Formats: sequence, C-alpha cells, structure tokens
Amino acid sequence: MTELLLKLIGAKVPDAVSVTSTSLAFRGGFQVASVVVLALALAALVWWLYRRSPQTLSPVRRYTLTALRVLFLALLLLILLRPVLALTVEGSVRRLLVMLIDDSASMQIKNPRLDADDRKRAAIAFGSLAPTNGLKQELPRAATNSLDSIARADLLKATLKNPKLDLLPRLEKEFDLVPFTFGQDLAELPRRVTATNALARHAPRDATALAAQYPWLDRLNPQAPVTALGDALRDLLVRERGQPLAGVFLVTDGANNSGSQPREIAGMFRQEGVPLYVYGLGITSPRDIIAANVFAPDVTFVKDEVPVTVRVRSQGLNGQTAKLKLLLNGNPVADRDLAFGPDGEQAVTLNFTPQMQGEFDLTAAIDPRPDEAVTDNNARTQRLKVIDTKIKVLMVEQSPRWEFRYLQAMLMRDRRIELKCVLLEGDPAIARGTNTPFLEQFPTRKDDLFKYDLVIYGDIDPRRLAASSLENLNELVSKFGGALVVVAGKKFVPSAYRRTALERLLPVELDTAAIEPAGDPVAEKPVRLELTASGRANAMLRLSDKEEESAAIWKQLPPIFWVAKVARAKPAAEVLLVDPDPLKETRFGKMPVVAFQHYGLGQVMFVGTDNTWRWRKNVGDAYYTTLWGQMMQRLSIQRLLGGSKRTQLTTDRQNYMTGERVTIYARLYTAGYEPVQEPAVKGVYGLRLGGAGRQAEVTLRPLAEQPGLYRGEFIAPTPGQYQFFVEQDLNTPLDFNVTEPKFELGETAMNESLLSEIATNTGGAFFREESLWKLPDTITARAEKVRSPLEVELWCSPLYFLLLLGVVTAEWVLRKRSQLK
Repeated sequence: MTELLLKLIGAKVPDAVSVTSTSLAFRGGFQVASVVVLALALAALVWWLYRRSPQTLSPVRRYTLTALRVLFLALLLLILLRPVLALTVEGSVRRLLVMLIDDSASMQIKNPRLDADDRKRAAIAFGSLAPTNGLKQELPRAATNSLDSIARADLLKATLKNPKLDLLPRLEKEFDLVPFTFGQDLAELPRRVTATNALARHAPRDATALAAQYPWLDRLNPQAPVTALGDALRDLLVRERGQPLAGVFLVTDGANNSGSQPREIAGMFRQEGVPLYVYGLGITSPRDIIAANVFAPDVTFVKDEVPVTVRVRSQGLNGQTAKLKLLLNGNPVADRDLAFGPDGEQAVTLNFTPQMQGEFDLTAAIDPRPDEAVTDNNARTQRLKVIDTKIKVLMVEQSPRWEFRYLQAMLMRDRRIELKCVLLEGDPAIARGTNTPFLEQFPTRKDDLFKYDLVIYGDIDPRRLAASSLENLNELVSKFGGALVVVAGKKFVPSAYRRTALERLLPVELDTAAIEPAGDPVAEKPVRLELTASGRANAMLRLSDKEEESAAIWKQLPPIFWVAKVARAKPAAEVLLVDPDPLKETRFGKMPVVAFQHYGLGQVMFVGTDNTWRWRKNVGDAYYTTLWGQMMQRLSIQRLLGGSKRTQLTTDRQNYMTGERVTIYARLYTAGYEPVQEPAVKGVYGLRLGGAGRQAEVTLRPLAEQPGLYRGEFIAPTPGQYQFFVEQDLNTPLDFNVTEPKFELGETAMNESLLSEIATNTGGAFFREESLWKLPDTITARAEKVRSPLEVELWCSPLYFLLLLGVVTAEWVLRKRSQLK
C-alpha cells in the first residue's frame, strides 16, 4: 500500500529503502492565513449560491454539492501554497562482502568426530540435518559412520554447496561477494559465473548448480605450509581500503603460525568499522599428541652425554600415557614414559651418549594412537654432528681468586675440555706433579701457544708477561682462529692494559677518564645484570630451551657485587649483558658487562666481572656450568670443525625449515691475511655431493665498519642436506640442513577463543555449522544504513490531479442528476 501511494504522488523511491518519517511543508509565496481567509470567503459564497437553488433539492444533496464545490475551490487555492511532502528514506548501499578462506595445509586435517555434537555439525554441513534446527536434532543412523573423519576442506565445500543453507546465493543477493584465499599469501579467486540480478531471480537449489556457478569451490586444495592469518587480514584491509565494505566473511580453523598477531589486526578492523564474520572449522578438543620441538646442540662430542629437550603437546588425552623415544639414525638411544594431564605442553628431557663421530638424524617420536586427529606430527627430527676431539683450553691467572677456583673445577670436570692452567703467583711445584693441569709459565713459543683452541685470560699484571706474549695471543686469535675470553678483575684487567695488544683485542673501549686504583676495592652494592636483545637471542647465554624462560631465569639470578668500568662497546662488537645503573650510562647507552666480537679469524669475549661464581647460590652448578660450558663450546667450535684460516662461513644455526630465512656471514681474508675489500662476493648453495638439483647463487654484501665481513640471505629451499660456498674458496663448505615445516600440524584444534574474540571486537559474529544459516541476515541487519531527505511536490503530482478531477466530476454528475445547469 505504501509503495502504491508513493508512486501516486510521484516519489521515486528504490525498492531497497524504506520511509522513516514524513512531514508537510509549503513552498509558495503566499501567506497561509491569507489563503485560509480567501477559502472561507469562497466557502461562504458557495453556501449562499446553493441556498438560492430551487427548493426541489433535498438538504442532503444541497449540502453535498456545497461540500464538493468548496473542496474543489480549496484544492485550487492550495496550489498557491505549493504543498510539498518531505520524506526521510533509509536504505543500504550495495556493498562488498569479502570472503577470506583458509588455504593452509591444516585444512586437510581429518578430525575424528567422537562427540555427538561434532557429528551433528558435519551432518548439517552435508545436508543430512536441517540447518535451522540446531543440535537438538537426532542424528540419522545411516550418516553416523560416514561423518567420523572428514577433512576440514571437504566440510567447507559441502557447507557452501548445501542447497538447504543456500549460503552463497543468499549473500550475493545482498552484497557483491569477492572471494580470497590465504596461507602464506593473499590470493583472489574468480567471481561467480552469472550476474547478481539473475541470481536474485533464479537462486540455485542443488549442489551441482552451485558448483557450476562457483567453479572455485571444487578447485580449493589447501596446501600452504604456514598460516599467516594476521598478515592476510592486514593485506586485505589495505587492498580494499576506500571500498564500501559490509564486512569480511572469514573461514578458518584459527591457526596462526606466521606473521602478525590477529588480535592486533582486529583492532585495525575495528578502527576502520569493518566487522569480521567468522565461520570456525574443525573441532575444539581433538585427541592429538604433538612433538612440538626438539632442542639439542648442533654439534657434540663422542662419549659426551647429550641433553635433549622435547616439547610435547597433548589435547584431549587427560589421564592417558605414552612413550617418548629418542632415535639416532633410526636406532633407539633413549626413551621415557609420559603421563598426560589437561590440554597443554610439557618439556621432557632425555639424555644419551653418542659412541662414534659423524652426522646423524636425531629424532624424537611417539607412537601414534588410532584415535588421533593427525599422526604426522608425532615426530621431530634435526641433524646432529658428533666430533671426536677435545677443546684445548689454556687458563691464565695471577692468583687463585674465587672465579678462578670455581671455573677451574668446572672445566676439569668437563669431558669435552683438555685444560691447562698457568698460575703466576702459584708455587712452581704445582706444575711438576704427575698429570698436573698446571704449566710452569705462560707459553713463550708460538707453537706451544697456538695448539690451544681457547685462552681464558684473568686478572694479570701486564708487567708479569712479555709484550711478545700478548702479541702472540693477538696472532692466535686474528690469524689462527683461536678464541679468547678475558675475565675482568679489580686490580689490572682491563684498566691496566691501555695501549697494549690486549686492548686491541677487547670488544669494549676503555674508560680513560676513570682509572681504577690498584688494590682490591670493597664492593658492596648489588648489581643485577640486564640481558640485551642480542643476549636474549644468543645461544651462549641461553639457560633454558625457551627464550622467555631463559630471560626469566636471568632476572632471578643472585646479584653480583662488582663490574669493571668501560666506556662503550666497539662498533663491531655485540653486547650481551649490561649494567642497568643509569649513573654508569653514557650517550652510547648502558655500560656493557659481557660483549664479544670477531677479531680476524677468531673471537674475543669480554666478561666484565669476576662474580659469576655467585650465580651458584642455592642452585649449585646448574646455571654456572651451563653458561660457561656453552661459552667454551660456541667460541671454539669454528676451530674444532677445522675451518679455513682465510674463509670463515657461519649461520645462526645448522637446521632450518623450508621457507625460513637463512642468513650467511662470511669473514674473508686474502692470502696475506688482509680483509677482502670487494664490493660484493658471490656465493652458491646446493645439495651435498651426490644430490640432484641445481645450484643457486647468493650475493653477499660487506657490512659497514667491519672489514672483511660479508652477509647474504636466501630462503631455505626444499628439504635436504645442503652446502654453501663462496666463489673464491670452493674448498671450504658450510653445511646446513633443511627439513619440511610442520607448523600446520602443530595446532590441530580449532582456536575458538581467538576467532570468537576477533569477531566480537570488530562488531561481527562467530558461527558454527548450527548457526551458519543466520549469517546472511546477521550481516544485512548490521550493514550500515544511509538516510537521505526526499521532497515530493504534491500540488503537481498525479494524485493531486486525480483528486481535483474526481471532486469536480462528482459535483458535475450530482448536478446533472439534480437537473441543475
């Protein structure tokens, strides 16, 4: 009725809008009061004229004729006022609805549906149950077995093809549907075959027709190795910015194992006013055992006990047990029984002792259960290199201070280390016993000094050693790849070594303005050292297999009571620990306490305190041994592995997964041991000898202020064992291993909490199969309405003309029947 009335008054209102308010206004140039007075006068005249009519007219007919004439004249006078009907119309502009579909490998997971509600959800998706009746329906017996294990991708296809849901056609009736997929990257899919208006008139009602009109449905084949949900949402928002978006229809299991955090990106959607409507795929509590990570050293020693930490995650297995096995090239070397509690992760430590040198596959595995969601995530493998040698360490100290005593005892217990000590103020007799670790003096001949892999240099009066000894030490590090650890002391190191060969080796610059007096100053103020970002990431300072746990341990360590005052780190140095005291801070930042740098072919570490032994308080050797052991191994490993004197190639680790970024550092010297000064160096990598495949080239660029040091990056290729070379030295390879990533199998449960949170925070909604039928109406109801004013001139409308014609015609017919002229 309203639509017909609007047409009669000439109002052009689209079908999609509604009238929310009306009002009458006059746009003529006459006063309303004047027109009313004139209308009354005319009415009186009409009444007088009809009163003089012949007496044969009945009173009713006379009054009727009078009313019709007065109404006709009033309508004519009303034209002078030009009446206008002011309307407020409300409607929605046709907007884009982006459909974002998860294209990662986790969508291929076949979840065993052991719960009745999960089976009902699958039955709704496949059309065996009505989509509007929820989970209270009875599941058909014939469908029970077929719904036990269905891939998430197949469930999605069935849902979108379900004619009972009719989801895509209903959405396209109201919106311009634009489909995308995402995994590692965002990719747009082709749109439907027929036009939207045709779809609105002839909505398909069978799965075959739906598949024909949306050909991309059957082409969905999720294979992406990672899920970058946050990145995909961010890229989509940037791409569609400026478009009239009704929202984003997100279809995913909630996994996010790469890139930005979805919660942060959801805040951007909220600011832009774009709601997320999320359809969660999968089940929330599948039964699954996941070998999440294996933490073991890349290199170890023959007959040295290797600690291996395996992080095992369990879901839906509270009260169940399993056996974790450790395999070396497929041979069992250790195992441990596990008991599972509520859903979560546990760190399990196993130890084994390799009996021979070589390269091995170290695998942590748990036998799959028949009711697991995924069985491919029950094992993790990394490469392990076992070497048969010892680290030759020379420890030089003037007097047996506490740091020397604890460190010497620790190193002598370490099977990997062959230790010799020089105690300058010690009794010479200690060097004459059988199997004594002591030497009578610091090695004066180069041959004697250069056989050591690492030298620990303590608090020594520089006058006790010849200048040539320090020069020899410099040469051991710079030209023969040795390592040096300088442990500061209250008497001499580092303040007494200005303008010496040792000062050139140090990764820190000495503070010339504050020369500490000789002696043994009393230190009473406690100092809690602070990890830098580099220190958190550096494996030498890792006190736990998890970076966050390691950082927490560092914060809980007992304080130390003395640090050596230095000016700042040298440009090429890496600072690992600093003194947080703002009084010691300079314009270069907080004062470094532990720092290291590459020096020529070797490495130098500065430990600016002799109080690390205090970290043994209440825990014994737990952290002290770990810290110093890792430092000894990491600093000497390059020399132990027989690296070239002129070409040193390093990476941050030996094992990578396909798609990860590999960073190569090359420290290169000429035949005369001068740093290479080329603007670029070409490198190549490929599978090791006997492997198929082509070699790939990498360009390495020099690093500023670090002569001879080059860096290059590339993406880890397909799985295999690889070698990297620089073109100028093909005889010095760097080995690294690439394995298949298993990020997508690390989380087999649907992350309902995350998906529901980002939907709610953006003003959208979260859906499962039982509520998915509400999606089109929910989006339509929440779509932004547009209000606009509309004025219709009533005086020249068809309805006004018909009213005038009707009134005058009625009067004329009645007059004729009354035999009036």
